[in-house]
Amino acid sequence: MIGSLQGKVLRIDGMMVLIETSGVGYEVEMPVTSLRDISVDDEVFIFIHHVVREDASLLYGFADIGSRTLFRELIKASGIGPKMALAILSSLTVDDFIKALSFSDVTALTAIPGVGKKTAERIIVEFKDKVSKLNLAPAAAAGDQSQDNSNSGVCVNMFATQEAVSALMGLGYKENVALEYVKAVYVEGMDTKDIIVKALALVKR
Repeated sequence: MIGSLQGKVLRIDGMMVLIETSGVGYEVEMPVTSLRDISVDDEVFIFIHHVVREDASLLYGFADIGSRTLFRELIKASGIGPKMALAILSSLTVDDFIKALSFSDVTALTAIPGVGKKTAERIIVEFKDKVSKLNLAPAAAAGDQSQDNSNSGVCVNMFATQEAVSALMGLGYKENVALEYVKAVYVEGMDTKDIIVKALALVKR
C-alpha cells in the first residue's frame, strides 16, 4: 500500500492532482485545505490513503498526517464515504473541525455540501470524545517528531469549553445561548473558570 508520495506536480484539475515520481504519474484526489499551497511544478511531499478495489486503485492525498488521520476516522463512520470526508476536509481545517466539535457547532458542519443537520449532529456525538484520543496535529510535517503531543492543548480546550457551556446551562441559560457566549469570549489557552467569567461579563453588558 502507498503511504506517501514525493514528486513534481504536473497538473491540478479541481481536487485531482497529477504527481510525477520516478517517471510515473500518480493521480491523487486531495481536499481543498491541502491544495491551498500547492501549484503546478512544485516539488511536494504528501501523505496518502490508498484504496484498492477490484475495478480501481484510488489515492487520496493530504498535506499533513493529521488530516489523513481524520479522513480515515471519518470514512469509518456510518454514512460517511470518501466523497463526504473530502468535502468536510475541504471546508474545514483539522483545527476548525475540532472547534466545531468543541462548541457542538451544527451550523459549521451543515455549511458543508452534503452534510445535513442529522448527519452533523451524529458527527458531533460520534467524534466529540474520539477526537481527543487521536493525533490530529494539523501542522505535522514529514519527519517532524515534535508533534507527538501537539494536540493535547486542543483536547484540554475542548474540555474547558464543554465545562463552561454546562456551567452556564446550570445557571439557567439555554444551550444555544450558552454556546454563543462561550464562542464569543473563548481564546486559545483559556481554562474553564476564565471562560465562565468572561462569558458572564459579556452577559452583563
